[in-house]
Amino acid sequence: MIIGLIGMAGIGKSRWAARLADAGFQALHCDDLIAERLRTAYHANTFTVYDIGRWMGFPYDTHYAERERIYLACEHAVMAEIAERIAGEENIVIDTTGSIVYLDAALLERIKRRTTMVYLADDDDLRVRLLEDYLARPRPIVWNGMYRPRSHETPAATLTRCYPQLVRARAALYRQISDIVIEPQRHRNPAFTVADFLGMIDASSCSRTP
Repeated sequence: MIIGLIGMAGIGKSRWAARLADAGFQALHCDDLIAERLRTAYHANTFTVYDIGRWMGFPYDTHYAERERIYLACEHAVMAEIAERIAGEENIVIDTTGSIVYLDAALLERIKRRTTMVYLADDDDLRVRLLEDYLARPRPIVWNGMYRPRSHETPAATLTRCYPQLVRARAALYRQISDIVIEPQRHRNPAFTVADFLGMIDASSCSRTP
Protein backbone atom coordinates (compact mmCIF):
# COMPACT_ATOMS: atom_id res chain seq x y z
CA MET A 1 0.00 0.00 0.00
CA ILE A 2 1.21 3.51 -0.86
CA ILE A 3 -0.54 6.41 0.86
CA GLY A 4 -0.30 10.07 -0.09
CA LEU A 5 -1.33 12.53 2.59
CA ILE A 6 -2.68 15.79 1.19
CA GLY A 7 -4.03 18.96 2.78
CA MET A 8 -3.07 22.45 3.92
CA ALA A 9 0.19 23.24 5.66
CA GLY A 10 -0.25 22.59 9.37
CA ILE A 11 -3.23 20.26 9.00
CA GLY A 12 -1.42 17.23 10.48
CA LYS A 13 0.11 15.38 7.52
CA SER A 14 3.52 15.00 9.16
CA ARG A 15 1.94 13.80 12.40
CA TRP A 16 -0.02 11.11 10.58
CA ALA A 17 3.02 10.14 8.51
CA ALA A 18 4.92 9.60 11.77
CA ARG A 19 2.09 7.49 13.20
CA LEU A 20 1.99 5.37 10.07
CA ALA A 21 5.79 5.01 10.20
CA ASP A 22 5.42 3.63 13.73
CA ALA A 23 3.02 1.06 12.22
CA GLY A 24 5.60 -0.12 9.68
CA PHE A 25 5.32 2.29 6.76
CA GLN A 26 8.32 4.08 5.32
CA ALA A 27 7.65 7.83 5.53
CA LEU A 28 8.81 10.23 2.84
CA HIS A 29 8.59 13.79 4.16
CA CYS A 30 8.58 16.03 1.10
CA ASP A 31 9.46 19.25 2.89
CA ASP A 32 12.53 17.58 4.42
CA LEU A 33 13.61 16.54 0.93
CA ILE A 34 12.94 20.05 -0.40
CA ALA A 35 14.93 21.54 2.50
CA GLU A 36 17.88 19.33 1.56
CA ARG A 37 17.64 20.37 -2.10
CA LEU A 38 17.50 24.04 -1.12
CA ARG A 39 20.64 23.60 0.99
CA THR A 40 22.64 21.87 -1.71
CA ALA A 41 21.45 23.79 -4.79
CA TYR A 42 20.76 27.24 -3.33
CA HIS A 43 22.90 27.31 -0.15
CA ALA A 44 19.82 28.06 1.92
CA ASN A 45 19.96 27.48 5.67
CA THR A 46 17.01 25.07 5.55
CA PHE A 47 16.83 22.05 7.82
CA THR A 48 13.20 22.09 8.97
CA VAL A 49 9.88 23.10 7.45
CA TYR A 50 10.01 26.27 9.57
CA ASP A 51 13.43 27.12 8.13
CA ILE A 52 11.85 26.89 4.68
CA GLY A 53 9.02 29.12 5.88
CA ARG A 54 11.50 31.76 7.08
CA TRP A 55 13.49 31.46 3.84
CA MET A 56 10.39 31.81 1.65
CA GLY A 57 8.81 34.60 3.71
CA PHE A 58 5.33 36.06 3.38
CA PRO A 59 3.75 36.86 0.01
CA TYR A 60 4.26 40.60 0.54
CA ASP A 61 8.05 40.23 0.94
CA THR A 62 10.08 41.47 -2.02
CA HIS A 63 11.93 38.17 -2.42
CA TYR A 64 8.84 35.99 -2.10
CA ALA A 65 7.91 35.55 -5.78
CA GLU A 66 11.36 34.29 -6.75
CA ARG A 67 11.57 31.95 -3.77
CA GLU A 68 8.08 30.63 -4.43
CA ARG A 69 9.27 29.75 -7.95
CA ILE A 70 12.39 28.04 -6.59
CA TYR A 71 10.37 26.12 -3.99
CA LEU A 72 7.97 24.83 -6.66
CA ALA A 73 10.88 23.74 -8.86
CA CYS A 74 12.40 21.84 -5.94
CA GLU A 75 9.03 20.29 -5.13
CA HIS A 76 8.63 19.12 -8.73
CA ALA A 77 12.11 17.53 -8.67
CA VAL A 78 11.42 15.81 -5.34
CA MET A 79 8.05 14.49 -6.48
CA ALA A 80 9.53 13.23 -9.76
CA GLU A 81 12.06 11.21 -7.73
CA ILE A 82 9.27 9.90 -5.50
CA ALA A 83 7.22 8.89 -8.55
CA GLU A 84 10.14 6.74 -9.72
CA ARG A 85 10.66 5.27 -6.27
CA ILE A 86 7.08 4.21 -5.62
CA ALA A 87 6.94 2.41 -8.96
CA GLY A 88 8.85 -0.48 -7.37
CA GLU A 89 8.18 -0.31 -3.62
CA GLU A 90 5.31 -0.82 -1.18
CA ASN A 91 4.27 0.28 2.31
CA ILE A 92 5.20 3.93 1.82
CA VAL A 93 3.45 7.02 3.15
CA ILE A 94 4.15 10.29 1.34
CA ASP A 95 3.86 13.38 3.51
CA THR A 96 3.21 15.80 0.64
CA THR A 97 3.40 19.57 0.64
CA GLY A 98 0.27 21.68 0.63
CA SER A 99 1.12 22.79 -2.92
CA ILE A 100 1.02 19.31 -4.50
CA VAL A 101 -2.10 20.46 -6.39
CA TYR A 102 0.10 22.82 -8.44
CA LEU A 103 2.32 20.04 -9.78
CA ASP A 104 2.57 19.38 -13.48
CA ALA A 105 -0.59 17.44 -14.37
CA ALA A 106 1.28 14.53 -15.96
CA LEU A 107 3.54 14.08 -12.91
CA LEU A 108 0.59 14.30 -10.54
CA GLU A 109 -1.24 11.64 -12.54
CA ARG A 110 1.82 9.34 -12.39
CA ILE A 111 1.82 9.62 -8.62
CA LYS A 112 -1.94 9.16 -8.32
CA ARG A 113 -1.87 5.90 -10.31
CA ARG A 114 0.23 4.24 -7.61
CA THR A 115 -1.07 6.08 -4.56
CA THR A 116 -4.17 6.22 -2.40
CA MET A 117 -4.60 9.94 -1.87
CA VAL A 118 -5.97 10.74 1.59
CA TYR A 119 -7.15 14.30 2.10
CA LEU A 120 -6.97 15.51 5.70
CA ALA A 121 -9.73 18.09 5.48
CA ASP A 122 -10.21 21.33 7.40
CA ASP A 123 -13.25 23.32 8.48
CA ASP A 124 -14.00 26.97 9.32
CA ASP A 125 -12.78 26.73 12.92
CA LEU A 126 -9.61 24.94 11.93
CA ARG A 127 -8.87 27.50 9.21
CA VAL A 128 -8.75 30.23 11.85
CA ARG A 129 -6.21 28.20 13.82
CA LEU A 130 -4.14 27.43 10.71
CA LEU A 131 -3.91 31.13 9.91
CA GLU A 132 -2.89 31.95 13.48
CA ASP A 133 -0.17 29.28 13.32
CA TYR A 134 1.04 30.56 9.94
CA LEU A 135 1.34 34.13 11.24
CA ALA A 136 3.11 33.04 14.41
CA ARG A 137 5.47 30.47 12.91
CA PRO A 138 5.27 30.42 9.11
CA ARG A 139 5.53 27.24 7.13
CA PRO A 140 6.15 27.50 3.38
CA ILE A 141 2.89 28.33 1.62
CA VAL A 142 2.58 28.74 -2.12
CA TRP A 143 0.01 31.46 -2.76
CA ASN A 144 -0.14 30.92 -6.52
CA GLY A 145 -1.26 34.49 -7.20
CA MET A 146 -4.02 34.51 -4.57
CA TYR A 147 -2.43 37.22 -2.40
CA ARG A 148 -4.21 40.25 -3.92
CA PRO A 149 -3.68 43.54 -2.05
CA ARG A 150 -6.12 46.39 -2.19
CA SER A 151 -5.20 50.05 -2.08
CA HIS A 152 -4.72 51.46 1.44
CA GLU A 153 -4.71 47.92 2.89
CA THR A 154 -1.86 46.78 5.12
CA PRO A 155 0.02 43.61 4.12
CA ALA A 156 -1.22 41.88 7.27
CA ALA A 157 -4.83 42.80 6.49
CA THR A 158 -4.47 41.54 2.92
CA LEU A 159 -3.02 38.28 4.14
CA THR A 160 -5.81 37.80 6.68
CA ARG A 161 -8.45 38.50 4.02
CA CYS A 162 -6.89 36.36 1.29
CA TYR A 163 -5.87 33.33 3.36
CA PRO A 164 -9.44 31.92 3.69
CA GLN A 165 -9.87 32.33 -0.07
CA LEU A 166 -6.67 30.38 -0.66
CA VAL A 167 -7.76 27.60 1.69
CA ARG A 168 -11.19 27.30 0.08
CA ALA A 169 -9.65 27.12 -3.39
CA ARG A 170 -7.16 24.50 -2.21
CA ALA A 171 -9.90 22.44 -0.53
CA ALA A 172 -11.70 22.08 -3.85
CA LEU A 173 -8.47 20.98 -5.57
CA TYR A 174 -7.60 18.50 -2.80
CA ARG A 175 -11.03 16.92 -3.07
CA GLN A 176 -10.61 16.57 -6.83
CA ILE A 177 -7.44 14.49 -6.51
CA SER A 178 -8.34 12.60 -3.32
CA ASP A 179 -9.47 9.00 -3.05
CA ILE A 180 -10.54 9.39 0.58
CA VAL A 181 -11.54 12.46 2.59
CA ILE A 182 -11.10 12.35 6.37
CA GLU A 183 -12.87 15.19 8.12
CA PRO A 184 -11.12 17.00 11.01
CA GLN A 185 -13.54 15.59 13.57
CA ARG A 186 -11.86 12.25 12.86
CA HIS A 187 -8.25 12.86 11.89
CA ARG A 188 -7.69 15.29 14.79
CA ASN A 189 -9.48 13.11 17.34
CA PRO A 190 -7.00 11.29 19.64
CA ALA A 191 -9.37 8.31 19.70
CA PHE A 192 -9.04 7.90 15.91
CA THR A 193 -6.30 5.28 15.58
CA VAL A 194 -3.97 4.13 12.83
CA ALA A 195 -6.12 1.02 12.56
CA ASP A 196 -9.16 3.24 12.02
CA PHE A 197 -7.24 5.23 9.40
CA LEU A 198 -6.15 2.12 7.49
CA GLY A 199 -9.64 0.65 7.86
CA MET A 200 -11.07 3.63 5.99
CA ILE A 201 -8.60 3.00 3.17
CA ASP A 202 -9.46 -0.70 3.03
CA ALA A 203 -13.18 0.06 2.98
CA SER A 204 -12.73 2.63 0.24
CA SER A 205 -10.60 0.22 -1.82
CA CYS A 206 -13.28 -2.48 -1.57
CA SER A 207 -15.98 -0.05 -2.65
CA ARG A 208 -13.94 0.96 -5.73
CA THR A 209 -13.16 -2.65 -6.75
CA PRO A 210 -15.48 -3.80 -9.59
